[in-house]
Amino acid sequence: MGEKKFSVGAFVLLQIALFIVSFGAVCSKMAGRQEFLSVPFFVFYGSLILILFVYAIIWQQVLKKLPLVVAYACKGIGFIYGIIWGVVFFKEEITWKMIAGAVLVLIGVYIFIFGEIKANKKEEKNEEGNSDA
Repeated sequence: MGEKKFSVGAFVLLQIALFIVSFGAVCSKMAGRQEFLSVPFFVFYGSLILILFVYAIIWQQVLKKLPLVVAYACKGIGFIYGIIWGVVFFKEEITWKMIAGAVLVLIGVYIFIFGEIKANKKEEKNEEGNSDA
């Protein structure tokens, strides 16, 4: 089986999956705020299970198209979604430490992803050069 190449479509699908699973944290926190075994508790907890199910399916599809190291490196972006949902749903304040952490995550993902893209382009050029010989 050949090596998986970086695919923009698969990368977008990965970001959608991370966006979806980030709502799982919201549902989990909301379930924890409800009376145990109440209807709202089951609604939020059931939503969490549904979100995790959908995420698992999308994650498996992403792994068919992207290398595991690329997909896993991008999971840090969920931290940024967590900051956003904390502000939107729970009226939490964003601190400079959160911003610094988010920037570090984005820089790391950027360096890793574009390093992977450059490596793939270099491999393709080498393969083209070898096929001409």
